Amino acid sequence: MAAKITGRVEILLNGTTLLNKAGAVASGIGISGEQAVEKKSVFGDSGIHGFVDENVEARLEVTITDRDDISLSDIAKVDGDGTIIFRSQGGGKGYILDQATCVRNFSLTAGEGETTVAFVGNFWTESAT
Repeated sequence: MAAKITGRVEILLNGTTLLNKAGAVASGIGISGEQAVEKKSVFGDSGIHGFVDENVEARLEVTITDRDDISLSDIAKVDGDGTIIFRSQGGGKGYILDQATCVRNFSLTAGEGETTVAFVGNFWTESAT
């Protein structure tokens, strides 16, 4: 049987499902439960001498549908106390971002009621849900 691919996702904020559109991006995923780092090359005349680690924030960017049962103000209040779950729709692999902060500054598009929200934190923890 083929392995299940993370395709459509569900995103929860403090246990509440966000009405996410396609294209959500969870970035800064590294070793589960540890601060993500990006390896940067150190170059010299003879080529690569080694690497240095640069910390990378754990980040979720997602476009959601704003409805009258959603409060953008409540989402904006998430300040180091949020738990984000980014998981395959219907179960499977997921990623958890604890102590998340909303970076705020929303823009709302008329018509479909779209707004993009972003959350940051220290690290993602991988889980099978």
